[in-house]
Amino acid sequence: MGIEADLVVHNVGQLVTGEPAQGMGPLGVLEHAAVASLQGQVVWVGPSARWPWRVELRAEARVVDAGGACALPGFVDAHAALIWEGSRAEEHAARISGRPYSGGGLMRSVRDTRIADEEDLVASGQRRLNSFLRHGITSAELRSGYGLSLAAEEKLIRVAERLAASSTQRLVITFYGGHVPPEDCPREEYLNQVRSEMLPRFKGRADFCQVWCDPGAFDPGECRSILAAAHTEGFQLKVSAAQLAPGEGPQVAVEMGAASVAHLNYLRDTDARTLAESSTVCVICPASTTNLKMASEGAARALAAAGCELALATDYNPTTSCSENMCLIIGLACQELGLSVEEALRAATLGGARALRLQRWCGSIRQGKRCDLLLLDAESYLEIPYRLGVNLVQTAICNGVLPDER
Repeated sequence: MGIEADLVVHNVGQLVTGEPAQGMGPLGVLEHAAVASLQGQVVWVGPSARWPWRVELRAEARVVDAGGACALPGFVDAHAALIWEGSRAEEHAARISGRPYSGGGLMRSVRDTRIADEEDLVASGQRRLNSFLRHGITSAELRSGYGLSLAAEEKLIRVAERLAASSTQRLVITFYGGHVPPEDCPREEYLNQVRSEMLPRFKGRADFCQVWCDPGAFDPGECRSILAAAHTEGFQLKVSAAQLAPGEGPQVAVEMGAASVAHLNYLRDTDARTLAESSTVCVICPASTTNLKMASEGAARALAAAGCELALATDYNPTTSCSENMCLIIGLACQELGLSVEEALRAATLGGARALRLQRWCGSIRQGKRCDLLLLDAESYLEIPYRLGVNLVQTAICNGVLPDER
């Protein structure tokens, strides 16, 4: 009796499993492969010619001929803010041309988000998630941080809960009250509100608590105090740091046992070694790094050379990176930040899963994991940076569900 399955994808020309023990090279590549799943879980991976003898199809099973295409694990976006209101395209245009702009910056997004109706935020968040899936992102972060008051952050967490409950994508909720100090509340008063009111309110509703340790955001001492309070409440921890200048942020992340630290455009002499010796994943955000003209810093290459665990993320947000195109992110990581194709692709899949602590379920193709599988309009994964900016995802299978079944 064969292995029971309700989905088989066969005739895959090149399957990137993300598991070196399953195939060739660091990405575990298999040629002429097939994948079978049952109720969204991978049950068999092997040569395409063998699946008819190894797999027993259920009556309702779907069989997909990949036509020799390349297939990848679903992308995992470990650093993304999808719940906010208002466009800042004109601000972005001014930055590109080097003109000053006084439209309000990040606080403009906060004001627009605060007055937005919850139903409108759910609708815009769902549109963004749908586009994320069309671009191959099958797991992602849903982050608050554009409310910066108890009532507004509560609204954003509710929106995130509603989106996560209805999505086939695996979504992780992050409370980001430690984004920046709001303009309408004294700094210390706001910090106390985050620690004593918001964290207890969102306990058990958000998976992570995140802080931003950088000039214009919060200083190392303030970040430690928020993270310590979050740890006491049972949150996992995340840090954004060294995006705008070198500083203590990476050290804070390691000291506090953060799951990840994002951005890292600027490194102090010991940062790469310290991060490599820790369990903290380094989340690289090539789009915002490029938009802010910081790609020349070379930090990503230094982190990779030191042996750090890397993740790639869109950093989707209204300020510095408003693109959900993970193929573009991989291309920028290679062409602008100096990562190899293999390093970048692993970072966009298993690295992202590790940053969100989802590696048991997502980030690679192997028995027991979610069947998140991307069929590309390409014969090889090497075409992703080669065809820079093109969304090569032809079919995104998410948790064993095909596009026409969603």
